[in-house]
Amino acid sequence: MTKEQVHKLTLAGLFAAMAFACFSYLRIEIPMGMGLTGKIYVGHAFIMVSALLLGAKYGALSGAVGLFLADVLAGYTTSAPPTFLAKFLLGWAVAEAGKHLFSAKLNASATLGRGVLFACLVGSLVNVVTEPVIRFSFKYFILGVPYAVSYASAINCAVSMAVSNVVSSLLAVVLCKATVPMMGFKKA
Repeated sequence: MTKEQVHKLTLAGLFAAMAFACFSYLRIEIPMGMGLTGKIYVGHAFIMVSALLLGAKYGALSGAVGLFLADVLAGYTTSAPPTFLAKFLLGWAVAEAGKHLFSAKLNASATLGRGVLFACLVGSLVNVVTEPVIRFSFKYFILGVPYAVSYASAINCAVSMAVSNVVSSLLAVVLCKATVPMMGFKKA
């Protein structure tokens, strides 16, 4: 294993732990009707930053593993498999958008902020569309939950993810501006 791989794996573990901690200890649960709650948290910011700094493979996996474990340990075991897939897709989308936006060195603070925000919003849009579909499909087709409950849960998920992702995207900009100089890029 090369030094760069060890460095990326270490950072991926750190970002997974931060996403886990945000979900476990900093989430706000909001009643959404039909006995369902929406969860608003900033753990997506760490998935986004990880994806931008480490790339698709490490970034997407760090978020998927961190929030998968958070679901399992919080007692949401039936939510863990859809969470893994949805958060992997979030990280992958942010990394791919970031790769296309940042083909050159990140050197201007304003450009960095706009680029990070755009990449995070692209990933957030992917997440707001795919996560409810994944959760609906898993609940309805695999777990056998009634259609109406699965549908209401998917709508609940879309609203929660939209709110969480807006806040997380803004936090990701701040975190990237703080961490990019430490990662070897030059800031103007």
